[in-house]
Amino acid sequence: MQRIINNKFKKKKGLIIMANEAIEKCIGKKCKISTGSYGTNLVGKIININENWIEVETKKGVQFINAEFVQRIYIFQS
Repeated sequence: MQRIINNKFKKKKGLIIMANEAIEKCIGKKCKISTGSYGTNLVGKIININENWIEVETKKGVQFINAEFVQRIYIFQS
């Protein structure tokens, strides 16, 4: 039972790392970040990614969003 639980955590950690690697390609670009059913949409420039947190510069200032809840990232053409 413990081995099954450990394998699930390893898979989850791999997904989080992969998600962060994909989001790192968006650093410095203007994006719209959607969390879907949680109702949050941010429009701004991604400044930094640290562990599960995405730092976004918006009109209101710098905001942080948890990467685990992100469902979509739209990149605006510049």
